[in-house]
Amino acid sequence: MPPDFIIPEDFKPFKWQGDFWNYERNLPHWRQPGVTFFITFRLNDSLPREVVQEAQMEKEAWERRIAQQEVPDEHMQEEYAAWQRRTWRKMESVMDQCHGACLLRDPAIRQIVADALMFFENERSSMHGFVIMPNHVHLAARALAEWQIEDVLKSWKGFTAREMNKKLGQKGQLWQEDSWNRIIRDETHWLKVMRYIASNPAKANLHDGTFTAWFAERTLNVERVFQPVLKEEPPIFHPEDEPW
Repeated sequence: MPPDFIIPEDFKPFKWQGDFWNYERNLPHWRQPGVTFFITFRLNDSLPREVVQEAQMEKEAWERRIAQQEVPDEHMQEEYAAWQRRTWRKMESVMDQCHGACLLRDPAIRQIVADALMFFENERSSMHGFVIMPNHVHLAARALAEWQIEDVLKSWKGFTAREMNKKLGQKGQLWQEDSWNRIIRDETHWLKVMRYIASNPAKANLHDGTFTAWFAERTLNVERVFQPVLKEEPPIFHPEDEPW
């Protein structure tokens, strides 16, 4: 049964009055020192090609619309965020059906990823928790010192791809280039993210030995467990349970 969580002392909510920046044109990809991110990255074959192509075409259309705005349009950005949520839900549902070769079912391959995620703990990043699913990874972490979260993520994916290919005796791209990363806004959002990460194996109907989950001790509420509503069929999360 998944653990429940308590807000750790090192969690910093996003401060709208503080300094933050936008790193990709007018799209709402905000960055702020010290914040925690919810990140999802996946294997290259975890989604059918037609699903990826459809999402990419829609994303490019949104980028063209937003790029035409001389001044960022708040309403348009809200619509873009709603599209992102719909797309994320769709892709999550497909990934949880374990599409593709699911290389991360192999405990030895999952261990490569788990070791990499923790290798520079407290140097480049601070991990709150992660789950390694058969074809994707969810985690909550923050970048430290001068590191940016996209640079930390790039190092994780680059190293693990090399080591996984070496272990499998093959070459080629393993991880999808694009990743989902969102700033965790506040304490309520953080709890939703952590509970989502912890419950993802049950949501995907996985059995022990087919996933790896880890949570920092400082995030665990030792007095209680989180009890998601599970039915005989794979559980469906309500919108308020989603990590948005």
